[in-house]
Amino acid sequence: MRIASQNLERFRQLVLADRGLHEQLRQAAGLDAFVELTVRLGAERDCLFTAEDVRAALRECRRAWLERWI
Repeated sequence: MRIASQNLERFRQLVLADRGLHEQLRQAAGLDAFVELTVRLGAERDCLFTAEDVRAALRECRRAWLERWI
């Protein structure tokens, strides 16, 4: 697993454990704002990844969800 992927997974775990952080992300106005906020909040917590890393993770989650229901 790449370092960025590990950092993104670590940040995901932080979000799941922190309702306030979760709510901050829920308030993002659209996908671009969500991605930008995710990168910024991740960096503030030493979880470094790029906007493209976030977008790729979102695509993978969407693909996995679709495959499960098709």
